[in-house]
This record gives sequence, C-alpha cells and structure tokens, in this order.
Amino acid sequence: MKRQLLKRFSKQTPAAQRYLLSRTVESIEESQTIAFTARARELRRTGHDIVSMTAGEPDFPTPAHVRAAAIEAIESGFTRYTAVQGFPDLIDAVIAKFSRENGLHFTPEQIVVTTGAKQALANALLAICNIGDEVLVPAPVWGTYPALIRLAGAVPVIVPSPLQARFRPNIAGLRAAVTSRTRAIVINTPCNPTGVVYTREELEAVAALARECDLLILSDEVYEGMIFDGRTHVSVGSLPGAGDRTVTISGVSKTYAMTGWRIGFLGGPPAIAHAAAKVQSQMTSNANSIAQKAAVAALMGPRDSITTMVSEFQKRRDLAVRSLQSLPELDVVAPEGAMFCFFGVGRLFFGRTTAGAALSSSTDFVEHLLDRQDVALVPGAAFGDDACVRMSFALPSTELQEGLRRITLAVEQLR
Repeated sequence: MKRQLLKRFSKQTPAAQRYLLSRTVESIEESQTIAFTARARELRRTGHDIVSMTAGEPDFPTPAHVRAAAIEAIESGFTRYTAVQGFPDLIDAVIAKFSRENGLHFTPEQIVVTTGAKQALANALLAICNIGDEVLVPAPVWGTYPALIRLAGAVPVIVPSPLQARFRPNIAGLRAAVTSRTRAIVINTPCNPTGVVYTREELEAVAALARECDLLILSDEVYEGMIFDGRTHVSVGSLPGAGDRTVTISGVSKTYAMTGWRIGFLGGPPAIAHAAAKVQSQMTSNANSIAQKAAVAALMGPRDSITTMVSEFQKRRDLAVRSLQSLPELDVVAPEGAMFCFFGVGRLFFGRTTAGAALSSSTDFVEHLLDRQDVALVPGAAFGDDACVRMSFALPSTELQEGLRRITLAVEQLR
C-alpha cells in the first residue's frame, strides 16, 4: 500500500496533457517538502502510524495576545482591502522590528508586506531579474529558491557547500561562479536545510563580493528568531556598504508560530520595494487584513513565548544530534539554528539493499524509512545534496523520540 502511494505521488503530467503547460512551469518541480508531507498525511489517513518529520513548522500555539488581536480585528470589521504594501500600522511595526533587531533602518516606502516570506522572495526576484540573468545560490538550498528564480526567467547557479566543509558558505566558489550575467546572490541565515548561521565574517565576504561585482543580495532571514548556543544573528544589510544593494526578507511564520497566518515582509532599496509592490498588485493585492493586525501584535508585543519556544527547540536539537551521532553510518553536523538536522547517509549507499533494490540515493533511504518504520523525512536531493536527508525536530518530545527510535531501527536494518 505504501509503495503504491509513493508511486502515485510521484506521477508526472500525462504526455497527452503536457502541451497545455508552459516550458517555464515544466522546468520546475513541486516542493518536495510539501510532497513528502502530503505522503505522510495520506498514509496517516489510511490508518498508518506515521511519524512525520518533514515540515518546518513550529508545533507551538500562536501566542494568546496575537490571537486576541485577530479576533478584535474581525469584531471591529477590519475585513476589507488594505494598501498593497501593507496596513500602515504593520509597516511601522516592521520598520521598528528591523531597527530594533537587525540594525536596519527603513522608511515606509521601502517596506512591502506579503503573503508569507515566500511571496516576498518571489516579488523581489520578479522585480530584479531579466530573462537569462543568473542568480547565485549556495547549496544545500531550500528547493523553492531555484524554482522561483526560474519562474522569474533567470538561471539559478548552484554553488555547493559540502558536508565535508560543514556546509559553511563557499565564498571562493561564489566568486568563481560570477559572470557578466550574474545579477544577485540569494543567502539564507539561519539556513534551511542545514541550520548553518552565517558569521559576521562570512557575511562581510558576501557583501564585499556583491560590491566588487555590482550584485544585489537577497537575504532570507525568516528563521532569525531560532538560533542556538548563544549565537547572534547578523543581517547582511546592516554591514557597511551593503544596505543599498540588499533586500532583507523575513516574516512572522517561524518566530511567532504563525505559519498559517501567511505574513511575510521585505525591506530594501526604494526602487526595488516599489517594483515588488507593483508585482504584488497584479498577483495577490494586499496580504490578509486580519493576519496583518495579528502581525502588529506579534512584532510589538511580549517575547516570552519566543524565548520558551527557542529553549525547547535547542533541547530537541540536542536530543536529535545525540541520537543521530550515535549511529556510525551517519554524518551529522549539529545545526546552529532553524529546526532541521541535515545529515549524511551516503555511507549506506554501498552494497545495501532495501526491498530487493539497491540503496543509491537519498530518496531510496527516505522510502526505506517510510516503508519499513513509518517515519517520514525529506530526501536531500530536494536541497541539492543527494547524499543527505532532512529531518525536522519541530515535534513534541515524545513524538521526536519515537521518530529517532524508528530511524535507528531503519539504519540497523541496513547493517
């Protein structure tokens, strides 16, 4: 049954219907995180006891004062269109947040409130890219970046940062990849999937490269509130000489446990913000009005819930790393932030078989886990590294422990 579901979810568009689709859409894939989360959900629906460790979604409730602000917005009739760039009170709250937490100083015309951070990134790419432009992307990489770059008509240029280098950004590789068509660099700190938090020195190197080669920087900082071991988040746009060429992207989804509310935002040079708002005006218009009111309460309210959540995530990170590092077949780098372990499984590819077939890819390993132990992860191929897999530790501790137990059993089965 499980293998039938795996096949059903991986079906391609029927050949007879392909002529209906654009080449651009054909060039991108469905989000593999969403696809594997859907597989786990479908298996649960059919009666399987699945531990899903796929999605990057806090399992904590949205803070009470944020929920109350949304209810008040509904009761007061705040249910109509707002300005495309956002409700003025939320724009002011975003400006205050960027100043207070990131050392970034914007005026209202430099802010665009969006339907999640993903839309902020899409708006920015559509605003800056011409057909055939190139955009540098360090990998492992969230699979949405290459897809959105292609949708903008540009070409993603993937620059690997391998496990052997502990996934640190490959500045020399980025420099070597620059051509006359390079338009921008996309960075993500803390990083999905690796959990790497860029150091100030690494960000200074990115900023220096952007200045030397006249590039823009799109900095996705949506996980900025989830950093462990006393590290400090640094926004590249706050560094000398970087602000006028950086678009900073963030949101309330992760830090405030508001994934379903769909509020993101960007801050950047006025011309880019204006162009991003123009794109949005033809796509979705304003973000959800009620969620915007809730986001004001989140950004301007108490932070106790964040402290509690991050402390708990660090405990779960420690539990996950200890468990995975106890298995000699796995290569585990402790994440510095976000909510994922991205670990190497390549040692299991040599001579192992599962269900009579050779184990030779991250997808094979993930399907082995799902088929044999009812635990769902996301293959590293979705993030540009087919020798790794991604595991979310954003689960209640008891469920996390059960998932780790099943991963251990699945690895032992391959010995």
